[in-house]
Amino acid sequence: MSPRGIRTSVATAAIAFAAAWPGTAVAMPVFAQAYGVKCNVCHTQVPALNTYGRYVQRTGYASLDPHVLRRALPIWWDQSVNYDVNGAPRWAAGNMAIHAVGYLGDDVTYHFQQWILQNNQAGDLDTFWATYNNLFHRDGHLFVGLIEAPAPSPYSQWMDLAGFTTPEIVVGEHPYELDANRWGTKIDYIKGSLDLEAGYMYEGGTVVSQWGASSDFAETDHTFQYKLAYANPQYPVEAGVYGARGSWPLTEGGTDQYWAFAPYVERDPSNGVPGILAIYQMAHDANPGFNTSPNGALAPIGPTPSTAQTLELYQPIFNEGLLSFRKEWTNSLGALNQTANIDVNYPVARFLRVYVEEYFSSYNKPGWAGMIWWTTPFSSVK
Repeated sequence: MSPRGIRTSVATAAIAFAAAWPGTAVAMPVFAQAYGVKCNVCHTQVPALNTYGRYVQRTGYASLDPHVLRRALPIWWDQSVNYDVNGAPRWAAGNMAIHAVGYLGDDVTYHFQQWILQNNQAGDLDTFWATYNNLFHRDGHLFVGLIEAPAPSPYSQWMDLAGFTTPEIVVGEHPYELDANRWGTKIDYIKGSLDLEAGYMYEGGTVVSQWGASSDFAETDHTFQYKLAYANPQYPVEAGVYGARGSWPLTEGGTDQYWAFAPYVERDPSNGVPGILAIYQMAHDANPGFNTSPNGALAPIGPTPSTAQTLELYQPIFNEGLLSFRKEWTNSLGALNQTANIDVNYPVARFLRVYVEEYFSSYNKPGWAGMIWWTTPFSSVK
């Protein structure tokens, strides 16, 4: 189906949802508010995206009608209270962010997120990009700024409290950042069921996401990252590969040249069958660092392969809730580590959601965590 046909189908779905749930919209973010629909048009469970939501994400929101979006003020904010039995501190009420999303004219879209407070501390810049969407007959989308890396959507938008270990495996001195928001540029070519993405990114993380950080583009991690997938926005299964080729500077001198490659499959839950996310990642570091010999001399570790796997099942429960179970394995420098988590989340009221998680990891005691998350727009629909 053409992008115009998909937009028409979405408009029809919006009318159907508005008829089914009359009155004030209970959807967030402002896209759902502007269309007057519930969040499940784009989400399996907020913030995890379903097949159509992933299409909206990879097109840089250009698949949405700018005239409809202008019905809502493009600014919203969120506040959360977090608890972790193994955390220090256990309670973190200081998590608040402001967001802005939408169109600048007819060809440019944008996304901005700034943490006002983050883990009880002054917040960092999380996301800050603009996209030019009038390339290759409007099938090409050029992102510039602090962007989401080309990778499976769950790495950036997922409902579990625990982050993924597979894309963040550490090999010697090199921490992989295959799921991080990073400064750089990428181009997404989205046509029919084809999802082709490629980007060049600098190091991600806190250092480069602060306003005015002098080390934003220092000689740290430089990465070419890509993704190729079958991703039909009207079909619940997405399958493809992602990978990276980059370089990491070592503290004792020299550079680690590395690559990663991973096939993945994601299927939304439907017809009583649970959803599934499965990833098998292979990586190679040419020079991951040094070992110290008994006499104190440094010796290179040498070329090192690593692997990581993710398997997650998730199923809707109690009408609007979701139950998920995830298991991950990482194998780096001969050390096999395992993590697992069980999550339950539920929307308890308008704009208010509750998340509870039990988590496990090798060589650490189990724990549980929770979050109450409130999201709200700054204004009602015009």
